[in-house]
Amino acid sequence: MQGMSKFRFTIEYNKRDLKYLLNSLYLCYKKIISEVSSISHKENDIRDVFISENYLESHKIREELGVKEFKFDKEISTLKGRADIRIFNMIEMLSGQEKPYYYIECKVLDSSKPSTANSNLYSKYINNGIKRYIDGVYPTHNEANGMLGFFIKPANITKQCEFFSDLKPHIFIEDFPLSYISEHLSSNSKKIILYHLMLDFSSKINPSLN
Repeated sequence: MQGMSKFRFTIEYNKRDLKYLLNSLYLCYKKIISEVSSISHKENDIRDVFISENYLESHKIREELGVKEFKFDKEISTLKGRADIRIFNMIEMLSGQEKPYYYIECKVLDSSKPSTANSNLYSKYINNGIKRYIDGVYPTHNEANGMLGFFIKPANITKQCEFFSDLKPHIFIEDFPLSYISEHLSSNSKKIILYHLMLDFSSKINPSLN
């Protein structure tokens, strides 16, 4: 695929780990930004652009992105809730490997001042996102999962993300500085790593779309 991002830590990425998959999601995001004229401001609507026949449901697109052996599902039920995106390796699944998948949670963010108020989008990113991994609402089978922040209004994203005290800059996609890592202990004392991508959709948002 032309314009494919180069990786750091090439050996690690060749294992098709979660950061490799997140890189592919970033490349998919770049395609969406270059091809889609307008998008709704709603979280599920933005996610559904990714998980559609034009993008990650297309074998051709997955092949371009280097993830043809993976399946991307949306609104997947877990034992305690529903996750936005599940990614699993179809070859490993067919070979009988148990739970060869990751969960990705999506959250909308904006340009408002981050607040600890529960109604604030930034608090929802924590309470309805990060904490759901910690509490086991979204299982962590392979030591790591991911989150996507969808910015729907122009913002200084780096400054806005300073609100998230657990997030540390962690650049693993070339020419994309808005990636982060956080480490947590789950409710059963299991170490969890979360990778976060902050994606700017503000130039494509059409508030009139419902």
